[in-house]
Amino acid sequence: MYVGNKNYIDISSSKFSEFIEKGNLYVDKTAFIEHVFNDRSKVLLFTLPRRTGKSLNMDTLATFLDCKADTAHLFKGLYVESSPVFIQINKHPVISLSFRELRVPDYKQRFKFMIKDSASHYLQKEEIDYKLAGYFDDKENHDTNALMYLTKNLHAAYGEKPYIIIDEYDKILMDNVNSNEYENIRRWITEIFESALKDNASLEKGILTGVTRVSKESMFSGLNNLAVFDVFTTGVYDGDFSLTENEAIELLTPEELDEVRDWYNNTRVGKERLFNIYSTVSYLYYGKLDNYWSRSGTLDILINLMNKKRADGLLEMIENRSVFVITELQPRLSLKNITSNLSDSQFYSLAIQAGYLTYDTETETAAGSAQTYKVYMPNLELQSVWREFILEFVVETPGDDFRSIFNNINDTEEFSSQLKDFIDFRLSYYDTDKNEPERIYHVFLFGMALAAKYKCVSNKESGFGRYDLMIEGNMFNAVLEFKKAGSESELEKKAEEALLQIDKKKYYAGVKNSKPVYKVGISCYKTVCMVKTVLHN
Repeated sequence: MYVGNKNYIDISSSKFSEFIEKGNLYVDKTAFIEHVFNDRSKVLLFTLPRRTGKSLNMDTLATFLDCKADTAHLFKGLYVESSPVFIQINKHPVISLSFRELRVPDYKQRFKFMIKDSASHYLQKEEIDYKLAGYFDDKENHDTNALMYLTKNLHAAYGEKPYIIIDEYDKILMDNVNSNEYENIRRWITEIFESALKDNASLEKGILTGVTRVSKESMFSGLNNLAVFDVFTTGVYDGDFSLTENEAIELLTPEELDEVRDWYNNTRVGKERLFNIYSTVSYLYYGKLDNYWSRSGTLDILINLMNKKRADGLLEMIENRSVFVITELQPRLSLKNITSNLSDSQFYSLAIQAGYLTYDTETETAAGSAQTYKVYMPNLELQSVWREFILEFVVETPGDDFRSIFNNINDTEEFSSQLKDFIDFRLSYYDTDKNEPERIYHVFLFGMALAAKYKCVSNKESGFGRYDLMIEGNMFNAVLEFKKAGSESELEKKAEEALLQIDKKKYYAGVKNSKPVYKVGISCYKTVCMVKTVLHN
């Protein structure tokens, strides 16, 4: 069910009250509140892909809990209003923190500001106990017990145990997984969690969100009361995030539903196959299908963990969504070891957790062997994401070689010859004997251009159509069009057709700078190609 006007769409806010008060489209996820109240576990961790509604759900829960506010009117007509747990509205203090705001090098200071803001919302200055007062007054005091002190202070002041909500607990860890500061951050967060969430008699419940489900040795080893819900876990929370089939049916016309299902559906959480809510709502907002989910820091890590076997598997998935990889999966990962000696099962587990791939359980598993899974590309949007970025780090040749070729683009004949030789040699690394080999060439050159640190845009509308590739260097612009040839003898003809299409569609119209524009027509047949280059007048 949704409330508000379907034409009033806010794709930037995670504030529940703003959706309701402004009459904006809001998909009713308040059953999540009931599920949290009915859960007997003391600490809940939700690890799900980014932009699946985690932050909005956390703000909705905080709005419901806040004993310093009167928010019952905001939930009028929503699921939770008719739930038995509605009597709990505005009964508890709630400490709501977002770790996505933490940055190196001042993460400890930023955390202190968060604790101070929470304290000032509920406590007068004279009500703040001496431990918190000392923590706030001393700039050098970064006591990791501060969150625990605040829970005890609030419990004493209100007679009700507070909730702790921590959104995106792993954001600062993922951002610094390769830095020298990583271990200090991990140890600092571990101390905070163990102090505030383990055996804290003043805590009603703790709720955390993140993208990765890390192994207990990384951070949660001291929490024996932790319940984890992730993409691999089937349970009552399966449909509380992102967009279920029934919710999509209500939001979309039958014609829209077919298109949107192919682009944004099939991210599996437990037994549910969900639509990406951010991308679906963005589709309604912009009125067109596009790659809205795009890139995150997790994808950067995945690309750095690529090898030839994984690259070949992913390229197969990009070209054909019916292709899959059979592998074991490991729901728990160690962030500390995520960049060294990562197994295939760990790699694919991380990709699934982050929402870049999905999975099915393989039913035919030999007796006594470990459970294996089919891992595959969920939808067209994720194909687009991988197509744009996979080869940035996969191609064996350094970007400098590619850059040196483009530095000679003013000599169009020599440039065409060098680029042809470069492509012919390098693409022998991949199997390009496909129905659409031009897509492999497209992805290959896009990745190489990014590796060479050029500005590069793929499949963007310009002139009277959509060009394949636009590359901008310090001294040039290049518009690339790819054509498939039916045989080697057809290569030259198809390269000429590519050049004619660039002119006919005026793809160069999107160039906004004064640098010269070169039109590059590339035809391909299996692992051989033809390149023709013309300077645009």
